[in-house]
Amino acid sequence: MELAGSQAKAAVRPAAPRTLPGTPSWGRVLATTVSLWTGRRVARLRHPRLALVLMICMMAAAATVASVVQFTGTAPRAAAPARPHPVRPAWTLGAAGAVRAQAAAWVAGQVSSAEMVGCDPLMCAALRASGVAASRLLPVGTGASGAAGARVLVASLASGDQQGAPVLLARFGAGDSVVEVRAAPPGGSAAYQRAVQADQAARRSAGTQLLHSRRVQVGAQGAGQLQAGEVDTRLLIMLAMLASQHSWQVVAFGAASPGVPLAQAPFREVTVTGPDAGALAASLALVRAQRSPYRPAQAAIVRLPGGQAAQGRLALRIDFAAPSPPGLLTGAASG
Repeated sequence: MELAGSQAKAAVRPAAPRTLPGTPSWGRVLATTVSLWTGRRVARLRHPRLALVLMICMMAAAATVASVVQFTGTAPRAAAPARPHPVRPAWTLGAAGAVRAQAAAWVAGQVSSAEMVGCDPLMCAALRASGVAASRLLPVGTGASGAAGARVLVASLASGDQQGAPVLLARFGAGDSVVEVRAAPPGGSAAYQRAVQADQAARRSAGTQLLHSRRVQVGAQGAGQLQAGEVDTRLLIMLAMLASQHSWQVVAFGAASPGVPLAQAPFREVTVTGPDAGALAASLALVRAQRSPYRPAQAAIVRLPGGQAAQGRLALRIDFAAPSPPGLLTGAASG
C-alpha cells in the first residue's frame, strides 16, 4: 500500500519543463539552412576558388548567428525593481498613534463644530485626517498652557498642554499612551464645577418628572438613568417638547464620554420610536428647526437593528454635541 501511494504521488507531481531529445536547437537549424543554401549555389558557380571562399564566409556567418541565438535565448531576465514601501504619517506610529486616531475620531463625531480645538502637531494631523477642518485647529507647543481662543484641547498627558483646560471631556488609552480631551470653561474651573453640581440636581428632578408623563415610555434601565441625572439637559427638554406632540417610547440613551463619570458628562443621545412614519418625519423637521443650544449635532430617522426593543421599526435618533452646557434648567447657562 505504501508503494502504491508513493507511485500515486509521483504520478500527480507536475513535470519539470524539458526539451524533447529529437528537437534541434535554433542555432543548428539556422546553420543547416545556410549550409544547404550555400551548397545549392556553389555548384552553379564557374570558378571553384571563388566558390570555396563563398562557402567559408557563409559557414562563418551561420556559426555567428547560431551563437547569438543561443546566447540571447539563455540570458537571464533583469529583476524588476523593488517597490518602495509607503511612508506612514508620524501621528499613526506605535500604540500612541492608535490612541490619537481614537481621540481624533471622537472629537470629529462628538465635539461641536463651532468649537476651536487646540492640539500639538501630531494630534492636529490626526484630527485633520478624521475630517476636522484645519480652520478649527489651533496648534500649541509642548508645555504650553493652551492656544488662545481654543475652548477644547486635545493632548497627551506627557505634553502638559491640558493645564489651560481643566474640564475633562473624554480620555483614551492607558499608561504612557493617554490622550485627553478637555474643555476650558469661560467662567473658570471653580464656577464651572459649581454649575455642574447644580445642573446634575436639576437633571435628576426633570428626569423624574418626565417619567410621570404618560406620553413617554421608558424601560427600567432608562428610568434609572433619568432618575440619576445621567441624561443631558438638552435631551430632557427635547423629550418634553416631543411629548407635547405625540407619544414616544425611549429605546436607549447613548453617546457617553469614555473615561468620564456620567455626572460630569451625561448621555447626549437618545433613540425613540413614535406612532407612525408620519409622526417621525414631522418630529424630525421640528427637531432640526431648533436653534442653539437646542439644535442637535445630528438628527435622523433610522431603522432599529436586531436585538433592540421594537427591532426592525423606524426610530428617531437625536445626538447633541459635547460638551454639555450646564445651567439650562437653572437659568445660569453661560455662553
